[in-house]
Amino acid sequence: MRETFKSLSIFSAMLLVLLLISSGCVVNIPGCGKRTLPFFKKVSEFSTVYSPMVNSLPLTTSTTMGSKSPSPQSIVSIHPQDQGSMEIPLVSSGTSKLSFTPTATATPQDVEQFAYTLLENQKPTLWCMNTDGTNSARLTSLGTSSFYPSWSPSGKFLAFLSDQIDGKLNLFVLEKGAKTPQQLTFYDDMTIPDSLSLKPPFTWSPKSDEIAYIYHGQVWKVSTETQTTVSLYTPAYTSYSITDIQWAPYRDNRPIAFLLKKGEQSFSLWLVNPRLLDKLKLVDVNYSTQDISWSSDAQEVAYLYNSNYIFTASPETSIPQPLILNASPELGPIIRYSPSETGSSPLLVLAKKDPSEDNYRVALVDQPSKDQTDTGKLNYLTEPGVTNAIWSPDGDKIAYIQSGDLWTMDVSGLNKTKISIAGVQFPDWSKK
Repeated sequence: MRETFKSLSIFSAMLLVLLLISSGCVVNIPGCGKRTLPFFKKVSEFSTVYSPMVNSLPLTTSTTMGSKSPSPQSIVSIHPQDQGSMEIPLVSSGTSKLSFTPTATATPQDVEQFAYTLLENQKPTLWCMNTDGTNSARLTSLGTSSFYPSWSPSGKFLAFLSDQIDGKLNLFVLEKGAKTPQQLTFYDDMTIPDSLSLKPPFTWSPKSDEIAYIYHGQVWKVSTETQTTVSLYTPAYTSYSITDIQWAPYRDNRPIAFLLKKGEQSFSLWLVNPRLLDKLKLVDVNYSTQDISWSSDAQEVAYLYNSNYIFTASPETSIPQPLILNASPELGPIIRYSPSETGSSPLLVLAKKDPSEDNYRVALVDQPSKDQTDTGKLNYLTEPGVTNAIWSPDGDKIAYIQSGDLWTMDVSGLNKTKISIAGVQFPDWSKK
């Protein structure tokens, strides 16, 4: 009887811990460390609004109301179109179950690889090669088009968009070392939201078991095991669209950040919890916003706008903090935080060093802006001519495309090595 009571007590304690975690509490589990889920709540009818001015560029931010009621002076009504969809999500299933059971030909290779696309017969085909340029292999057939290869955080799976089945664009995933991709979505009318974007319109979950993606201006997710799709966010107006999306990194369940485009010069930065479906609007920006990036510890989101400014916003406060204010004559279309979890997480940007330059260089944010009068400082690592750049999985190296060639270098800018001749597009670097 005593042993039975002891077992029940242990079971009850474990159940209590799980309930605390799912409710958003931070719990310190011996041997596992702290565990938590996203802390924000559903967007309420009212939000507290701040209106800081930065170099005459107005930014409006909002935070959801917590347990404390704001003063009457701080309550500002939010128009319904700024609210996330609160209805029960539409759920649909694919036609067949996806299996990732390793086979003799599908065992992931213990090697880092580049996945990329090459134009062949005027269509982008999918390729991969080792990071030293050896063992290149085509992964999709000639005559089909594939876009935006993206390795999973585990390094075992490669996701990409392709029209290889009946000429209809859909999301596919390929296990590293395998030859046959698995289809994840089954749409007749999927399109690429922005053909000029350097980042894919989809993003992996930290556990590599789900992918969030943009479809018809909405945010969806799909399970890589069951192919079940779930709607996460639907804009109130059909004229609104989603332009950028990124799942927060790290180990625990984390929110998905996305940019909501409401007009040519009107954007909002939002978060959505992929499990509880609660939503939080972080920032309104009344200028063209090109890209977003999570810090490696998932504590803040950086966003690039007006080709000159980079700000960060934390889900804790939703108050924008300046990072770069006109430190470069022009910033390029992408920003990428280092994936390294040790020490600070440097931010990679494309930037011009001089107004006379026609093309971008790879640069890192060397000194963040201290206040609204400080521009911040960039450390330029390459000569002009760079069109894309990515981090290695450990954050120790950077791969970049310069004048059409693929190069790698140390994070210091030293040891530059040409990996491949002209033609590589949209490279992505896998873990082993």
